[in-house]
Amino acid sequence: MTYSDILLTLLKQRGLVATKEIESFLHPSYEKHTHDPFLMKDMGKAVNRILEAISKNEKVVIYSDFDADGIPAGVLLYDFFKKIEFTNFSNYIPHRDTEGYGFHAEVVEKSAKERVDLIITVDVGITAIEAVELANQLGVDVIITDHHEPKEQVPKAVAVLNPKQKDCNYPFDELCGAGVAYKLVQAIILQVRESVETKHGVHTCFVSNIMSMPEGWEKWLLDLVAIATVADMVPLTGENRALVRWGLYVLHKSKRPGIQALCNKLRINQRLLDENDIGFSIGPRINASSRMGCPDDAFKLLSTIDSMEAEHLANKLESLNNKRKGRVASMVKKINSKVEAMQEFGDLPNVLVVGDPLWSPALVGLVAGSLADRLGKVVCVWGREGTGVLKGSCRSGDGTSIVNMFEKSGDTLLYFGGHNAAGGFAVGDDNIHTLGEVFSKSVDSGSNMVVTSKADIIPDADLTLSKVNIKTLKEFKLLAPFGVGNPKPVFAFRDVEVISIRHFGKEQNHIEIFVKDASGASRKASKFFANSDSFNSSFKEGNVVTLLANLEESSFAGRRSLELRIVDIL
Repeated sequence: MTYSDILLTLLKQRGLVATKEIESFLHPSYEKHTHDPFLMKDMGKAVNRILEAISKNEKVVIYSDFDADGIPAGVLLYDFFKKIEFTNFSNYIPHRDTEGYGFHAEVVEKSAKERVDLIITVDVGITAIEAVELANQLGVDVIITDHHEPKEQVPKAVAVLNPKQKDCNYPFDELCGAGVAYKLVQAIILQVRESVETKHGVHTCFVSNIMSMPEGWEKWLLDLVAIATVADMVPLTGENRALVRWGLYVLHKSKRPGIQALCNKLRINQRLLDENDIGFSIGPRINASSRMGCPDDAFKLLSTIDSMEAEHLANKLESLNNKRKGRVASMVKKINSKVEAMQEFGDLPNVLVVGDPLWSPALVGLVAGSLADRLGKVVCVWGREGTGVLKGSCRSGDGTSIVNMFEKSGDTLLYFGGHNAAGGFAVGDDNIHTLGEVFSKSVDSGSNMVVTSKADIIPDADLTLSKVNIKTLKEFKLLAPFGVGNPKPVFAFRDVEVISIRHFGKEQNHIEIFVKDASGASRKASKFFANSDSFNSSFKEGNVVTLLANLEESSFAGRRSLELRIVDIL
C-alpha cells in the first residue's frame, strides 16, 4: 500500500521503516499481534486452580483495585463467570480513603471467616507478601494477577501472573491489569476447548457452557481492556496496540448498557468513540467514583444489564465527577492564594509542599499535577486518609526525578513509590512540617536529580493549512490509538497570521484563534485551560507566528468537525 511522504516520516520517527513493520503497525491483527497466554509464567497453575474451584463450586472472591484499570478488570472476570453460569463468587473493591491501595490482610481474615476458598486479585497484589502469607496460614488460596513492578520477593501465592517478573518469558511486559485478566480468561477458554478435543481433564459441570460459547466470544471483553489500557496510561505499543484497536471496535457496537448510558450522558457518538473519549471523559468518571468514595458505582455501571440502572449510575458518576472538579478547584484556589503570598515575600522554593489534614489524598495528585505544569517546578500536595495516615502526591514540572528525591530524603517518609515524573508518599505527623525543607535539600544534594529539562517542543513535521482536510486526517488516524509510547504527531504551521483571538468557557479559561497563511487558507485552533499569556509575547492579533498543533476530529454533540489543537505558539 502507498502512503504519503509525511506519514512515512512519522513512521520513521517511530522506528518503523521496513514494509512489514509498517503494515503491522498501521493494521494490527488480533490473531497475529496478540500472544499465547500460556507463555506467561504460572498461567497453567492459575487456570488449573480456577477450573478446580469452579468444578467443586468453591467460594471465590475477585479482589480488584479501585481505579479505571482495576474496576474494568474486575468486571471482566465478573462477566466471564456470569457467562459460564458460575455463581459462587463475589467482587470486592477496597475503599480508597478508609482502606487505601493494596491487597489488605483485613480482607483476607474476613474471607477466611466467610469460608472463601480462593481469592483472585486483579491489578493489585504483586507486593502483598504478608497478606498472601496470612491467606496461606488461614487456608485461603490466592492467585495474583497484576502488572505493577515486582520487588525482589514475590508473594507465595498459588500462581502469580505478572509479565514484569524477571523469570517470565511472556513476549510483552506492558499489559495493564485488565490486560493480564483478559489473558487469564483467554487461557481458561483455550484449555477447556483443548481438554474437550483431547478428552482429557474435562470439567463436566461447566464445560458445556464454555463449549457452547461462540468462537472468539472473549473478544467482547476487549471494550473493558481498551478502557483500562488507555485510562491507566500504559504504552500503546506492541500487544496493547492490537488490544486497544480491537477494543475500540467493540466499544463502537457494545451493547453494554453502562457504556451506552455514559455516551448518551456525555454526548459522545458511540460509533466514533476513540482513545480521547476514554482518556478525557470515560476514564475520569470511573476514577471519580473511587475518589469520591463510591467505587462500586463504576463497577455496577460497567457490569449492569439493566438500562434504567445504567442511566441512573451514569448520572451519579457525572455528579460525582462534578463534585470532584469542584473540590479540586477549591484546593487549587487555596494553594494559589498561598503561592501569591509566598511570592510577595520572595521566590518560591524549588519544591513546593502544601497540604491540609482536611483534604482527601484521593484528590491531591490531580491538584499537584495542575500546579506543577503551571509553576514549572516540583509540587507536593498532602492530605489525611480516613485511616489517619498523612499521604501526599508529587508531580514534576521541571524534569526533577521524583523517585530520586524520595530516595534522598532519608527516613523522613514512612514509605513511598513512583517514577521520575510522579510519585506518592506517606509521612508521620512529626515530619510533615519540615517536609518542604527536606525535599528541597534532596533536590539540591546531587546533580543527578534533574533527569530532563523542559526543552522546546520539536514538531514531527511541517504542514500547511490547506492540507488540513479529511483525507489527510484519515491517513494520520492510521497511527492511532495515540497515547504513551505513541504520541499524537505535532505539526508546525509556519508563518501564519493570527486573525482573531477569543476566550471561551464559563470561566473564560479556554482559548480559540483563527490563523491564515500566505495562500489564503485559514483554520480555527483551540486549547483548553490556556489564555493569551500562555504563549510568548509575539502572540497578538495581526502578528505572524509558528503554530504547533495536533490534528483532531471532533464529534461533540454528534457533529463531526476537523480541528487544530494548539500545543504551542512561537
